[in-house]
Amino acid sequence: MHSNVIEQRMQEAHEDFAARGQAVADVLNAEDIQGGGWTAEAGVNVYGSFTLHHPAGFAVHVARLTPNLSGAAGRRLTVDGHYPREFYGDRAPTIGVGLDQPAAWLARRIVTRFLPGYLNVWPKAMLHKRLEKRQTAARTRLNARLEHALPALGPGAVGGGPDRLQSYGSVAHQVEGERTTCRVKARMDNPGTTVDLQLDWVPADLAVRILQVLNPASPLEGRIMPGPRALGAAPEAITTPRILVGEVVHGARTQRVQPQLSSGRSAGERAVFEPWFAPSRTRRPLQMPREAAVHAER
Repeated sequence: MHSNVIEQRMQEAHEDFAARGQAVADVLNAEDIQGGGWTAEAGVNVYGSFTLHHPAGFAVHVARLTPNLSGAAGRRLTVDGHYPREFYGDRAPTIGVGLDQPAAWLARRIVTRFLPGYLNVWPKAMLHKRLEKRQTAARTRLNARLEHALPALGPGAVGGGPDRLQSYGSVAHQVEGERTTCRVKARMDNPGTTVDLQLDWVPADLAVRILQVLNPASPLEGRIMPGPRALGAAPEAITTPRILVGEVVHGARTQRVQPQLSSGRSAGERAVFEPWFAPSRTRRPLQMPREAAVHAER
């Protein structure tokens, strides 16, 4: 019996607010508000509501939210806007209108008091929706790449669709004849541009290989080629390959090879004289020859 009463009240409220909403939509179309094309849709609830839809995508929601209050406060309608679920910014302020006012008065209040602020926020809300759509597509592509690289990676017990933010996986490895399991957790940001990786129980050899991949200056391996000075060396010294291990040095300047003099210095090298009060640890201070010394006058 109780459920029948609730259904009857919902049906009465639906019919009442369907007529109210259609009357307001007719006024908005007659006044050519925002180019016309307004339609009304009544809600299914106990207290009554209707939504005014515009062909551009925005909509105005009118509902009775305070029926439990006494007096005029219990017979007021709240006017709010429809926003995409992806929008979390500041919304336009809601307004209140009387339940017993005619449709023309309600339509005028919506146009003068609510629509200016709502239409100012609506472009930003649609921008957030398009941005979220692009980010959702980027996360979907990144999840597909992660699963292709590690098929064991998936939503796990947390769940989630192809655009989820977190993925989990377990990978079995053989270490010294024993089977071990490595746990992986990948959490990406909303734009799908970076991923936080958490690895647990990683075998030592595998950890070293992962760090080698992350190393931006990876070692180089090559073969030393003989230079012009090695032409007179023994054939074994020239043809024997040797492995050169090094690293990439960014920003290093190429030095020109200077010809060597008989003294061992290069032709472009200038002699450097050290002061007598700061002797070098590897060289003795320069001393003037005895025959070149000048005696002080007495």
